[in-house]
Amino acid sequence: MAKNKVAETICWLAILALLILSIVNVVYKGTKQTLLFTRDELKSGEVSKSWEFFRKEQQLSQHKAKIEDFRLTLDRDQNISSMRFTVIDPSDHNSYTMLHYSSCFSCEDQGEDWLTVTSDKVDEKPAQYDRLMTADEFFSKIKILNNQHFFTTSHYAYTHLHSSGEYEDTSYEGPYFVLEGTELKQLQNSHSVDKDYRDYGSIQVIGSNSSGGYQTSEGTTKSVIIR
Repeated sequence: MAKNKVAETICWLAILALLILSIVNVVYKGTKQTLLFTRDELKSGEVSKSWEFFRKEQQLSQHKAKIEDFRLTLDRDQNISSMRFTVIDPSDHNSYTMLHYSSCFSCEDQGEDWLTVTSDKVDEKPAQYDRLMTADEFFSKIKILNNQHFFTTSHYAYTHLHSSGEYEDTSYEGPYFVLEGTELKQLQNSHSVDKDYRDYGSIQVIGSNSSGGYQTSEGTTKSVIIR
């Protein structure tokens, strides 16, 4: 009787293991674990080249792949601590690929040196797709801002970059800048009262002494509007 119970337990465990493997296979099937940026990538200034390599490896569209919920954390030396974002890309037969990227070189709560790239398909166009910036445009702006040292915050141990990816009318405390082409200039007033700067993408740069969190305020946050 005991042997039967042991055999039954082993059988159920085997079934459970197969189910877990099948779920993992669904999530990771066809998704290469491609690293977008190395720890010191922003120092090299090769942001656009790195994105282009990543895009080709993941077989993403050049002009139709769009980005949302981009988050990047830098340490005081401008090394990447962690990064995550989602790319939405039209696929064949009116479906869309949702690619989720997450990497960490040094995280307070999740350890060091890990990378996860997953993807899945949805049958209908996500509602936010038309409001998002293309990933090509976004990373080209990241390159320009990085080369102009816009992300440097000397008063804090960490710098957090955040962008919803949407062309939207947002309002944060702190100074506002606008990037037109390669020209970066500071605005005298918040863009929320200036119709010329509404409905554009933006990136928030937030200083913090923690790699795991931040708070937007007049003293910690500056925003740049991407035109």
